Amino acid sequence: MLYGQSKQYLLEKLTESGLKSRPYTALKALQKSQESHIGAVLFEREAYARNGSKKRFWDEEGAKHKRRKVFDRAVTFVVLIGDYTDDAVETMLEKFVSLLDRGITVDGNFVPLEIEGVEWVDTEDALLKAQVAVRVTVTFNGGVYKDTDFGPLTHVEVVEIEKINGKENGYAAGIC
Repeated sequence: MLYGQSKQYLLEKLTESGLKSRPYTALKALQKSQESHIGAVLFEREAYARNGSKKRFWDEEGAKHKRRKVFDRAVTFVVLIGDYTDDAVETMLEKFVSLLDRGITVDGNFVPLEIEGVEWVDTEDALLKAQVAVRVTVTFNGGVYKDTDFGPLTHVEVVEIEKINGKENGYAAGIC
């Protein structure tokens, strides 16, 4: 879910930033393109790291659950923006960056996004037909989660309530 939703999110933001043509999502199709006004969202890498953090939460019915983050998951994409002039690329880049939110929600979990860097590419260095291009690296920092329920307390019997310093303390006995 993280891969698909983050890719779709970047494609929407790239289109909103002023891209007139359909953005590319495959390097092979991008290399064959003859366009100068161009945009692309390309997958770069994915990394996992073990994590054991836990959070408690309550669902809509009021039941208590525990969510464990089993792995940290970082999915990185490269967004390419190309055009005829520096000004056109910079304008579109600034618009794209300003449209990015702090993160997205995937399966009920907030996934923050970070811009790792921006790299300007000259005509001689680029595979593109654009005169000027910029490469924006965006990482979505999500995770792999496992939810567990809390078992209900059964067979607990309160046998005595005692006041200590004006506060009631209950003693449970007979836990089966």
